[in-house]
Amino acid sequence: MRIDRRLSAARAPALLTAGALLSASLLGVSSTTTTAFAAESPAAHTAAAHNTSSQHTVTAAIADRPQLKLIVADKTVEAPKFGRGPVFFDPGIWLASLQSALQINVSRSSYTSPERAAEVLRTPGGPVHLSLPAWMLKKWNGLAHFFTVTVRDSQGHIIRQRAMTFCPDAFFGASKATPNSAATDPFPYQCNSFDPFPLGEVWGLPRGWADDAVGYQSFELPVGSYKVTISIGPRFAGWFGITPSNATASVTLKVIKASQCCGPKGCCSARTPGAVPAGFVRVQHPAARHGGPNLPATRILAHPPADALPDLVPLPSWGIQVANPSPKAAKQTSFLDFGATVWIGGNAPLDVEGFRLPGTNTMRAYQYFYKNGKRLIGRMRVGSMGFSNYNAWHFNQFAQYKLLNSQKQVLVRSRKIGFCIAPTDSVNMLLPHATWQPSYTGIAGNCGDPAALWATEILPVGWGDTYFQSVPFQSFNITNIPNGTYYIEIIANPEHLLHETNAHNDISLRKVIIGGTPGHRTVRVPAWHGIDPEHGAGPIF
Repeated sequence: MRIDRRLSAARAPALLTAGALLSASLLGVSSTTTTAFAAESPAAHTAAAHNTSSQHTVTAAIADRPQLKLIVADKTVEAPKFGRGPVFFDPGIWLASLQSALQINVSRSSYTSPERAAEVLRTPGGPVHLSLPAWMLKKWNGLAHFFTVTVRDSQGHIIRQRAMTFCPDAFFGASKATPNSAATDPFPYQCNSFDPFPLGEVWGLPRGWADDAVGYQSFELPVGSYKVTISIGPRFAGWFGITPSNATASVTLKVIKASQCCGPKGCCSARTPGAVPAGFVRVQHPAARHGGPNLPATRILAHPPADALPDLVPLPSWGIQVANPSPKAAKQTSFLDFGATVWIGGNAPLDVEGFRLPGTNTMRAYQYFYKNGKRLIGRMRVGSMGFSNYNAWHFNQFAQYKLLNSQKQVLVRSRKIGFCIAPTDSVNMLLPHATWQPSYTGIAGNCGDPAALWATEILPVGWGDTYFQSVPFQSFNITNIPNGTYYIEIIANPEHLLHETNAHNDISLRKVIIGGTPGHRTVRVPAWHGIDPEHGAGPIF
């Protein structure tokens, strides 16, 4: 089963004001040094200053840093109320990044290291990285408690309130806010991978662009008129130098009784609650990128260079759970379900293209090579593709799954052998050749159809492809295996047909402890380097 990602995601005693931030800029750092704000005291930062050249560089960057501002699209928003259910509405309040782009890099140097974040400021001398304090981060999900949503009744009493994490991306929709905005939005469209093992993410808004701050909200509200206010937390406002007038915005919400209808002239409009923002997932047919099959024009390489090769890396298995039979099932069979992600590092994307053998359901597969991830320099035959029974061409040599015993000997093999390769999870957007915006995300547009002559399946640098094994023969049958310790093994490039920079990191192992009784098996999954302890509940979709 393919998982197609379309995701989403205490106050300090003192504030760091815009003036304090300017004082902080007087640290002696080069234009590419990460500045660690060890304290939030302006005096502490000023005392650390010692390099005049660096002072000017960083001070100039701070002076030209993004001006963040909440913008109201419409002063009044109407929301239909159906029966006794909650009210869904989008306040239409946007957070704009004016003057310059907002960019925040989040990373960890290894899986045993904590997450760190830095604001990236552009200067003529190069980028300046200003480390953000740990209290800002909610792991990989965004800036913790950045927004507060407050609902007041007609008498001004607060009746609903919630804090919200914010990630500057396009999950709820991004928009140009001014006529002189940057032409395009180059930043990733998601804050966080769904898998628990990201290494580097980039969050951002281009100059002059705005993000739909909180998206659709759901509150239990009766018919009536309300004031909805979005405000930026004072610690964040102080840190980013956001003025009080730019840090809060309000709209009037009118909750109206809805008639039970939906149609061109009915109650459902273009702003129907829950609608996915247009353009969030960009789908591009393969032919639009290549202009059609280019097999004859691309030379065959006997030895592709390292700077044109990807690196396939399997993440540890995750989302692990046991599927036990119902008491009335004819066969009392238990399966171990699991998620598996293979991602791409190295210097270039993995580009596997299939060309159909006329009159068959088989394609010859070729790997295409791009110099430094960009210029196409050649191809090589690497295997085959077959057509799956659910409308997708699968590359047959991408990955393999096994269940090993405590001595790491093979006990059960998954029959999953074919894969439609597509970017579903961002794993490391900070790699030199990472693609922030794949031309398509998920399986739409690149897995082909039954009549296809050609299929191109691309996994860009920094991205992973996740499958969840939750059907018999793909998951592991554990009905009769004894309780104990086992390992889920994921092997990328199992037949070594694909060319990559490093074949020594093609295997991952995840320990699982299986227990229970027949028909009621259980699984415990110890944390992997302190990450992702699981208790058999599986992923939340």
